[in-house]
Amino acid sequence: MTLPTPATARARRASTGRLAAAALVAAALATAGHAAAQTPPPPAPAAAVAARPLAEVLTGPAKAEYEAGRILFRDGDHANAIIKFEHAYELSREPRLLWNVALCQKNLKRYTRMLATVQKLLDDAGPLLSAQDRKDAAELIDTIQAFVSRLQLTVSEDGAAIFVDDQQVGTTPLRAPVLLDVGARKIRASKKGFKDATVVREITGGDAVALSLTLAREIHRGRLAVSAGPEDMIAIDGKIVGRARWEGPVPSGGHTLRVTAPGMKTHQAEVMIVDDQARHFQVTLTPQPKSGEVERWLWIGGGAALLAGAIVGAAFLYQPESPVDGNAAPGSIQIASHGAARGPALAFPFGASR
Repeated sequence: MTLPTPATARARRASTGRLAAAALVAAALATAGHAAAQTPPPPAPAAAVAARPLAEVLTGPAKAEYEAGRILFRDGDHANAIIKFEHAYELSREPRLLWNVALCQKNLKRYTRMLATVQKLLDDAGPLLSAQDRKDAAELIDTIQAFVSRLQLTVSEDGAAIFVDDQQVGTTPLRAPVLLDVGARKIRASKKGFKDATVVREITGGDAVALSLTLAREIHRGRLAVSAGPEDMIAIDGKIVGRARWEGPVPSGGHTLRVTAPGMKTHQAEVMIVDDQARHFQVTLTPQPKSGEVERWLWIGGGAALLAGAIVGAAFLYQPESPVDGNAAPGSIQIASHGAARGPALAFPFGASR
């Protein structure tokens, strides 16, 4: 069976009584007509036929989900019961399941969603709802209005997504007011390239609320501060920005910091700037070497190089020669020198062959 609201239950009991009385009257008229004319009575109007219970109409997975939802509802777990009832509706498209969904939403104080569910029930149920059922639904909608406020929202940018309690409810420009449940509600507008605008408002219900949100364009930058000597020039990315000390906004990303001063060694470093963060650098330059000291060091260095070259040359110059081997043969003397590169052998006449 469905889980109707108290008002609906009372209305359905009254409707049942009316239908029973109508059925008795119809039966009496049919019996009299049968006795008088011996003709069959006309069929009962379709509206007088009671709808079959959901437990009989639903089958398969839809029925299983419905029964699971009933168990959860009886245990007070309305948050999960609503999931089961909604799934059963998706599987069966039985409009009467929306009564169960609406009742769970009421117990969860989701009044705006309950209004939407009841309206969907009126749109989808068609002939399954009697005139009294529709009247009950209309009265329920009127009652819930006291727990709902209508938000007239204005946003500076079109195409911004609107969220209520982190649930998206539309995109600007909104075609209709946004319904808000009573209590503290977080309203947020979000668009790419802009910073989110968020407001928390206490909603009393039963009234209209006007709100305006302005989206500020995102600017990706941080702050950089540089401290140096009194005469030091400070440059960022090749542009001089100040002397001794400078501080200001810088686009996010990598930048080249350069600090210079006459007679001092240049300081250069890569600096990374992050969104909405500040960085500070203390730079102390060191003096450059004096020109006399440079010349003296060059002279000493050059003299040392010349001395090293002379020592190496003398070592090669005074290296002893390799010994010479001689072979004596009748009539000639062969002389050859040792070494890696041998020259031609020399022959001198000797002895009897002269």
